[in-house]
Amino acid sequence: MPLPAGVATHPALAFTTSALAEIMTACFEGYVVPQAINGEMFNARFRRETLDLRASRVFMEGGHPVALILVARRGWTARIAAMGIVPAYRARGLGRTALGEVIDDLRKLGDRRLLLEVIDTNEPALRLYRSLGFEVRRRLIGYRRPAAAGTPSAVADLVEVDPLSIARRLAAEGPADLPWFLAPETLAATAAPARGLCLEGRTFAIVEPAPQPASLALRTLFVNRDARGRGLGRAMISALAAAHPEQDLLISANFPEELAPGFMACMGFERTPISQFEMDLDLAV
Repeated sequence: MPLPAGVATHPALAFTTSALAEIMTACFEGYVVPQAINGEMFNARFRRETLDLRASRVFMEGGHPVALILVARRGWTARIAAMGIVPAYRARGLGRTALGEVIDDLRKLGDRRLLLEVIDTNEPALRLYRSLGFEVRRRLIGYRRPAAAGTPSAVADLVEVDPLSIARRLAAEGPADLPWFLAPETLAATAAPARGLCLEGRTFAIVEPAPQPASLALRTLFVNRDARGRGLGRAMISALAAAHPEQDLLISANFPEELAPGFMACMGFERTPISQFEMDLDLAV
């Protein structure tokens, strides 16, 4: 299906980071989770997600952006990192046509798989993705541990380490098939102000300031394979809580629902309201 008359597509490579941030903010106006970002925030987020500006697209009408599709790529796998349409152009078929064009381009590039995440209550988006052949793989959830949830009085000795070294450990010994945002390849691009922390030389975490006030984002928690089952994961959470007694610990809604629910409940984490579906499209079909 061709684009609507007057709408043209452009590689995102033709725009500055600040311009893309402004376009993204406009395209997510009124969404379940609005994205009000600037150029610095855009770069910090998508640098680690392996954004491909050549494969990403901005759709324009009369010199004004009306839609944005950002694409991340690794090997033969691509991911829709963000997709939004300005309010006046929603429910007019533009999303289906624009995404179909991106899918065709990715097939021509030789990619074999396309992933995306979508808020599980966003029925219009779910209908669109299913109509294009996407299937739900799993539910991704978020967690919050309130600052007062069992914080101990003593602070364990946390040692700062290179986040890259933690990503390498996760790649070697961590769970297989983690979501894109939690994957070792994403964590390997982590840099300050994020911090890598180690407890007793066998337990590791990556944390960074969260957008929410008085909160600390927990990006990963990893225990060496030969040290598991000894309570070191619990010790790390307690140490983080003690080191940041006035901050909630947050895990974004990119955490597989089936991964360690008992541990999360035991450590005082509560599920956050928003959850997502991770969806998958076989581009080789």
